[in-house]
Amino acid sequence: MRRTVLCCGLLIALLMGCRSAPAGLQIAGSTSVQPVAEVLAEAYAGNGGGRVSIQGGGSTAGVQAVLSGVAAVGAVSRRLTPAEKAGGLQEHVIAYDVLTVVVHADNPLKGLSRRQLGALFAGAVTDWSQLKGAPGAVHIVSREAGSGSREAFRDLVGPVSPRAIIQNSAGAVRVAVMDNPQAVGYVSLGTLRMGRLKALAVDGQRPGEPGYPLVRPLSLVTKGPPVGEAARFIRFALSPVGQEVMAEEGLVPVHEKPQKN
Repeated sequence: MRRTVLCCGLLIALLMGCRSAPAGLQIAGSTSVQPVAEVLAEAYAGNGGGRVSIQGGGSTAGVQAVLSGVAAVGAVSRRLTPAEKAGGLQEHVIAYDVLTVVVHADNPLKGLSRRQLGALFAGAVTDWSQLKGAPGAVHIVSREAGSGSREAFRDLVGPVSPRAIIQNSAGAVRVAVMDNPQAVGYVSLGTLRMGRLKALAVDGQRPGEPGYPLVRPLSLVTKGPPVGEAARFIRFALSPVGQEVMAEEGLVPVHEKPQKN
């Protein structure tokens, strides 16, 4: 019920924002995809494309915006569910994102196993000394229900403690961890450029290295095959120019699809 109310609220906000925006292609959804989508939209316009309006709200809100016709394209940072696919949605993977576990720059830890991460975020680890870190209570920072980042993290690592501090955007997670020496959270690898954070190695692999286990697809979704401006924008995202934009923003291009671990 709580998740349904939250998604309805996000959808209402998207409805208001999209209806008040000038005409053009409307994209709504993941706040993890939003920054790169904005850069991509700028490059698209510079290469003869039309106007593109980008709205946040989370992956699930983006899905609902497409299903309701509010937006032609949804930005999603998780896989579509079987029910969403049955509803006619199609996903177009435009890049792969390295989901990065981050701590404050002063945290002495360098890395953890995926099993340790699961225990940490589930709330079984309550003090950093249990992981051979400096003594102090663990403060978990997580995304809200309906977030593609949270759902991808759950699939890759495990559930998040109900005691976690909830933030409604990737930027808010970044700031919360940056301001709290005892905090731990998860963000896209590109977010590390924007603040004083430390990325933890997972199972001995650094984020971005071959074999790093926390990788998820970033997609643009449409109801049925894309047409018109939506089709042109997706083709641009998958073009050499668009894929170069992805790489410059810290993402893995589609042709460099990571191997499953």
